[in-house]
Amino acid sequence: MSEVSVPVLVVGGGGCGLAASIFLSDLGVGHLLVERRATTSALPRAHYLNQRTMEVFRQHGLAEDVYAVSAPLENIGEVVWRTSLAGDGPLDARDLHRMDSFGGGSTAAPYAEDSPGPSTNLPQHRLEPLLLRHATERAPGSLRFNHVMEGFTQDDSGVTALVTDRVTGESTTVRAQYLVAADGGRSVGTRLGVSMVGDGGAFNVISVHFSADLSAHWPGDKVLITNFVSPDGGRISRYGMVAMGPDWGLASQEWALHFHLPVGVTPETDDASVTATVRELLKLPDLDVTVHKVSQYIPEAVIADTFRVGRVFLAGDAAHRHPPATGLGLNSAVQDAHNLAWKLAAVVGGHAGEGLLDTYEPERRAVAERNVPWAMYAFRNHAVAHAGLGLFPGQPPEATKANFEALFSETPMGETRRVRAAEVFRTQRVEYQAHDIEIGIAYPEGAFVPDGTPPPPLDPMGAEHHPVTIPGHRLPHAWLDPGEQVSSHDLVGAHGGFALITGTSDGAWAVAAKQAADALGVPIAVAPVATGRWARVRGVDDGGAVLVRPDNHVAWRSGADGPDRLTDVLRRVLAHQSTGS
Repeated sequence: MSEVSVPVLVVGGGGCGLAASIFLSDLGVGHLLVERRATTSALPRAHYLNQRTMEVFRQHGLAEDVYAVSAPLENIGEVVWRTSLAGDGPLDARDLHRMDSFGGGSTAAPYAEDSPGPSTNLPQHRLEPLLLRHATERAPGSLRFNHVMEGFTQDDSGVTALVTDRVTGESTTVRAQYLVAADGGRSVGTRLGVSMVGDGGAFNVISVHFSADLSAHWPGDKVLITNFVSPDGGRISRYGMVAMGPDWGLASQEWALHFHLPVGVTPETDDASVTATVRELLKLPDLDVTVHKVSQYIPEAVIADTFRVGRVFLAGDAAHRHPPATGLGLNSAVQDAHNLAWKLAAVVGGHAGEGLLDTYEPERRAVAERNVPWAMYAFRNHAVAHAGLGLFPGQPPEATKANFEALFSETPMGETRRVRAAEVFRTQRVEYQAHDIEIGIAYPEGAFVPDGTPPPPLDPMGAEHHPVTIPGHRLPHAWLDPGEQVSSHDLVGAHGGFALITGTSDGAWAVAAKQAADALGVPIAVAPVATGRWARVRGVDDGGAVLVRPDNHVAWRSGADGPDRLTDVLRRVLAHQSTGS
């Protein structure tokens, strides 16, 4: 039996694990990733990449490759509700509502102002191979697919795991200082006795990934998602469909159709039955359909009772699972890996105390405790939109049809119904315009030095974002040059350094930064910026400065009296010791 020793063992080769591998490589941390599957996901399930994730990808040199194959903003900027995709009946193919989404249309200005990374759409079955390529290039020989971790133990100095090659049967003993469980909660957390606490599990969602030419029927080149509410009633009357590329808008060749069946109904998943269901729901009886994959999942809104057990850290779905609404699952997973990677690098590299790793859970749990229930709320709010149409569970099909006839009638009451429906549909902006939920990431405690400033008010609908430099908050984005090529987010690179954004070019802060960097062995890039948007959001006077962590969260900020305290502040952030500051 062979033996391998690495600083970090990553279990799981999905989006979270592959992102963790890339980030660890960029930070100079040796690691081994093991994944039980032979290859990356065949499912297109997760697809929306929000602005915060694209900022992370920008930092680590991934964004350009993602944008090259993902959906342009002009093809994801609208969501539609319809009675059906096609059909020739009086209630068929009728629009119920249209909503700007994800930085398109009326949402374009705030999304563009608040981030250097536009949102995009790239299904999981295309994103994961891209991440795998980057991870393999940065850590050759360190990613082992078709390998399963049979078990592990841990002690005061590390983790010992048994990993088996599923093809050859050969086993390897892996000794690591730390283990990152990015396995979706399928093994590591269970073995550690971690419980998932929360809501969900009421029904199965069936997802059909198929190819078809729908260019003559899809409701617009800007439309990413179409939600269907059928006037016909029947066993499947509420369902949704997402364009999945590889070309976009009306040119999309692949689609994902999602629906759920009544409790107790067993789905027929053979190709012939699924093809018939697709044709029936889309009202295209002669549609040429190629079914790629049929899958099932149970929407959950659950959070692990702990994100850390000794030297094992849970990330992504192993730590929290979201319903699909608002697209927070994969995005949160990538951001977990981003938060954890720089901390592991600092501790493994000897630049931080072990206590820095204690900040992973309180920081990321705070995000999960906001995002997980939000996703379930947005998921269930679709039923509110249906109620706005006058539809209720158990309603007979003839009543449903009568409601739709009344809705579209050219009468004063028909107009009232349509206006009411539009008002209720607008509440679904909690899913499609959740700008602050996506980028308003603020840690109430963790690896930063608070200054006592209360956080800005939260928009109850999750849209309005307030950029601030309060410690613990995501760093506000501001373009720093007239050509809009360099963002405040670009001042921190991919390799683990801090940035100090000052408001003046005098030397006091530069001298203090060099002293702190020399004392703690951590690079600090000093950038004097005093104009433009940054001057409006920096939250300190011209003689002050903002200290930025390697993950682009604010670690500390101070007025002009701060240079003498910088070294002690950085010691505190890196958990070398507690200091008053």
